[in-house]
Amino acid sequence: MNRIKGKTIQYTLFAMIGVTIFILSEVFHFIDTFWSGLGVGFVIISVIRLIQLYRYQNDNDYAEKINIQNSDERNKFIADKARSMTFYYSILIAAILTIVLRVLGYYQESSILGYTICIQLVIYWLSYLWLKRKY
Repeated sequence: MNRIKGKTIQYTLFAMIGVTIFILSEVFHFIDTFWSGLGVGFVIISVIRLIQLYRYQNDNDYAEKINIQNSDERNKFIADKARSMTFYYSILIAAILTIVLRVLGYYQESSILGYTICIQLVIYWLSYLWLKRKY
């Protein structure tokens, strides 16, 4: 129950931050319009999560379904596999884009993408070493 109350407070704060960012951007023009979109995103995600929390708290069948999903080993395996595939293909696509951008003359963008790939691979390697020692 305390966890649900904490999450409710957290998502309410995110929604309030989203509204504040939106107002600063669209009403007062204090920051650019990128931030208004981010603020709207914060509000939408927060409202969805608050609805889910309310439903979890008040609908026993839904709560049981969620608890089973969260503790199911098959779902955890599928999620890990999806994360692994996402990492693999994002690195592959980014590497191809690095070369394409370089050929097209977008040197700065190509370098940024290349450095991002390097950072991701270093994080992966360090994580692998840490997990190898742990398990």
